[in-house]
Amino acid sequence: MLRAVATVAAVLCATPAAAQSLSPMQAPGLLGIGPPPLSSAPGDATRESEEQMRATGLKDCKVGDRVLAKYEDRWISAQVIAVDPAVLNPCTVHLIGRPPSTDSSVPAWKLRAEDARP
Repeated sequence: MLRAVATVAAVLCATPAAAQSLSPMQAPGLLGIGPPPLSSAPGDATRESEEQMRATGLKDCKVGDRVLAKYEDRWISAQVIAVDPAVLNPCTVHLIGRPPSTDSSVPAWKLRAEDARP
């Protein structure tokens, strides 16, 4: 029992010293630096980054266009019902099969052509 306690104490005392002797690239987790930990949520691995969405999204939209809009992490068929280029989110879309209360204004790059279903 005493030997086990001594071993645990030696490991605990050696850990900070070992972390100090390692460079940040060898032990970023021990030093509290480096990239944040990855999420364990299953949908996060397939979620698109903003840069990817900007690259694959539409460049502009017109009233009457049938598009795909992201709603609750799913791509849903929608129709552009209004365009106001003077605002930050110029494309107002109506989600097909959803009540008008779900209509939302989004930038064009957050929309996709309906034939480009992911």
